[in-house]
Amino acid sequence: MKLTRAFGRASRTLAVACAALLSFSSSTAVLAQGGPGSTPIPVRVAAVELEQISNPVEALGTARAWEFVSLRAGVTEHISRIAFESGQRVKAGDVLVELSHGEELAELAGARATLQRYERDEKRLRGLVGKNLSTREQLEAVETQVAETRALIDGLQARIDDRIIRAPFDGQLGLRNISVGSLATPTTEITTIQEIDRLKLDFTVPERQLSAISGGMKIEAMSQAHPNRVFNGEVMIVEARVDPQTRAFTVRGRLDNPDGDLKPGMLLRVKIISNPRQALTIPEAALVPLAGDQSVFVVKKTEGGHVVQRREVEIGHRYLGKVEVLSGLSQGDQVVTRGTLHIRDGQAVAVEAQNGAASQ
Repeated sequence: MKLTRAFGRASRTLAVACAALLSFSSSTAVLAQGGPGSTPIPVRVAAVELEQISNPVEALGTARAWEFVSLRAGVTEHISRIAFESGQRVKAGDVLVELSHGEELAELAGARATLQRYERDEKRLRGLVGKNLSTREQLEAVETQVAETRALIDGLQARIDDRIIRAPFDGQLGLRNISVGSLATPTTEITTIQEIDRLKLDFTVPERQLSAISGGMKIEAMSQAHPNRVFNGEVMIVEARVDPQTRAFTVRGRLDNPDGDLKPGMLLRVKIISNPRQALTIPEAALVPLAGDQSVFVVKKTEGGHVVQRREVEIGHRYLGKVEVLSGLSQGDQVVTRGTLHIRDGQAVAVEAQNGAASQ
């Protein structure tokens, strides 16, 4: 009998506990759903912004001089004068090196004296032919001698020019590799000259991004030597073939380098600004994935405070902790970025400011 009464008391106690638990669960559900008497949940929000964004394509590239020439002598001759220093900036046409050409100068002087004599004879015979005191054949013979002598002078001048090495374009010289009196041959590198006020930038991109790149797109490049500086340029040309081994294609860009801070051969991190556009963006933390779709909680102001409304959105490109919104939101909408796990559609919320204070 005692055992029966004890069992009865235990059953009644268990029933009371279950009833209390069910009552607590129901109250919690009501609060979670924003029902009557629910306490606003503190959340942090961010505004939907209209920003300039793009789909950047990133790669590693090598800087190359816009123009580069290894300066060498066209003939074998001793060097008689050097008119430059290593690393000097020069203009197109500046004399850099002179090879010995005394013999050519002497021959040129003799040819010019001969030309003057033939020109005098031509002038005299032309007058005599006009007076019928000389034959036409004599005049033509002298005219031929004048033409031949002029050709000889041109040839001697060309031989002299071959012995005077000039800068082919504006640029910066490299190291001087010769001395006065040394014998220069066509295989002797005298120095180098390169134009670096602008640079070529070659880099490879995977074939899947072929359609995203075209000539004229903006380029931003950065170097480890100048980590806080961005060098601007544009895409010049996209190679017409894809490498069958790497399944990548080469892109050549142009970079402005007016200060000469970038040097040919440097490794650069390249970002191509593809598809620049104005777009609506929100923090990526505002996204609430659900069954393959994306939604956000939009904060609406009411007479009693704020409530949230779940809204499905279509997203586009993601970048730097933000995401592009293609549809579902408007500029200026407020979306929840912190507290999304604790709220439901229609939930009353308290918008929390950056300093932690909350507004009803």
